[in-house]
Amino acid sequence: MHPRFTVCGGCHIDRQLRFESPPLPGRTAPASQSERVGGVATNIAVRLAAWNAETRLVSVQPPQSLDAMKARLSDAGVDPFLLPLDGEPPSYTALLGPDGELLTGAAAMALYDSVSAGLLAPALAADADAVIWDANFPQAAITAALGAMPPDRRLFAVGTSTAKVERLAAVLPRFDALVVNRDEAASLVAAGDVAEMASGLAAMAGGATVLVSDGGDVAALATADAVVTARPPAVELVNANGAGDVMAARLFYDLVKDGAMAAQDRLERALAAGAAYAAGRDAV
Repeated sequence: MHPRFTVCGGCHIDRQLRFESPPLPGRTAPASQSERVGGVATNIAVRLAAWNAETRLVSVQPPQSLDAMKARLSDAGVDPFLLPLDGEPPSYTALLGPDGELLTGAAAMALYDSVSAGLLAPALAADADAVIWDANFPQAAITAALGAMPPDRRLFAVGTSTAKVERLAAVLPRFDALVVNRDEAASLVAAGDVAEMASGLAAMAGGATVLVSDGGDVAALATADAVVTARPPAVELVNANGAGDVMAARLFYDLVKDGAMAAQDRLERALAAGAAYAAGRDAV
C-alpha cells in the first residue's frame, strides 16, 4: 500500500536564471533561463508522487492562473487542492552562478499573506498518513490549522527560509519531524555544530526527528534518543535549487513507509536523494 500525504504550503512558478560566467556588480551578463512549478511544498509533493505516494497539495492560487496550475500539478501525479484567492500570482526567481549554486533569490509571494486557517480547513479534512507543512503561510494560519487537526495526526515541517522558519517556533512540539538547513536552525536554537543544533531542536520539539543540513558539509539527524551524522555524497553540481526539498521528501516518505529504519540509514538515504537531484539525476 502506498503512503498517503497531504502537503500544505507554497505553490508558484519557479524561474531560474543561470549565469554563463561569474556576474559583476552593475554589469549585464548572459544567462540561460528555465521555468517550472515550484515552492517548497510543491517540490516535496511532486517528488512524493514520483515515488508513487498518494499526494494531495493544498495551496492557493489567483483565479486567473488556477486552471493552468492544476493541470501542471495533475500532469506530475499530484492531486491539486488549490483554493482561489484574489491577488497577484506568486513566483520565485533564483539567480544561479555558473556552477549551479544559488546566488540570491527573489520571492514575490504576497498572496500567501492572505491565507487563513478557515480557508485551509476543508482541504485538510481528508485522511492521510502524514501532513507536511512548509512555512510559506502566515504564522496565525499555520498555528490555528494545526490546533484544529486531530492530535494523533502525524505532522512534518520544513524550514522554508531563514525569514519564515520562525513561524514554526511556537508549534514545534506539534511536529513529529522537522527538516531545516543550518541557517534556519540558527533562527530557532543556539548556534553550534549540526549535531548540537539537531539535538537541541529535537528536545524543543518533544523528541521529534530533526534533520539539520549544511549544503555539502556534514548533516545531522536527531531523535529522542540518538543523534547521527553523515556527509552528502560528492557530486558534480548541476542545480542546488530544490535539492533540500527532495532530501526532506525522502526523509518523510521513509518515516511513513518504514518506522523501523535505523536513524543512520534515514539520514544517508535523505542526503543521497538530495545529492542526486542536485547532480541532475532522478532522486532515489
